[in-house]
Amino acid sequence: MIIHDFDGLAKKFKRLSDEGVNQILRNIAEAVGETLLNLVIDEIGKQDLIDTGLMWNSFTRGESGNVWEWDVDRNAISLEVGSSLGTSSSDPGKAGYPRMINDGYTIHKAHFVPGYWATNGTFVHDPSAKTGFMARPRTFIGRHYFDIAVKELEGGMNALITKRLEKELGRMLS
Repeated sequence: MIIHDFDGLAKKFKRLSDEGVNQILRNIAEAVGETLLNLVIDEIGKQDLIDTGLMWNSFTRGESGNVWEWDVDRNAISLEVGSSLGTSSSDPGKAGYPRMINDGYTIHKAHFVPGYWATNGTFVHDPSAKTGFMARPRTFIGRHYFDIAVKELEGGMNALITKRLEKELGRMLS
């Protein structure tokens, strides 16, 4: 590598040290977050867990129900990603639909679920319907789609971070 413009290179290094490192770390965290959300969506599709895009979209950045929250302090940058679909701000302990599908759940007492049966044989939940069915007590095993996506991400995270770091440094120093 032959460098003819030492002053220009020094300016690039100064810019990198001033604001560049934090921006690089944020960009890498965003890339990891996007990758995790994509892996979750892929796993939901592989396991054929949904009929509609509501849960799928909640794992898409910027869509309704999506969680994309930064926590930046002087020692760390963290990004929380996921879905808040079905959770209630009035009851933060209430598990939403995505968590129930991931972790599993139990119906403890029978209750009426309003809706109707579509021509293809699937049930369509409709809160205003007079028809529906009685959900009886039973347990549903967790499908662990989120956990599977996290494990898959962990397997390739070092390579992803290294690749993204090289890209970011190349962008900052070019």
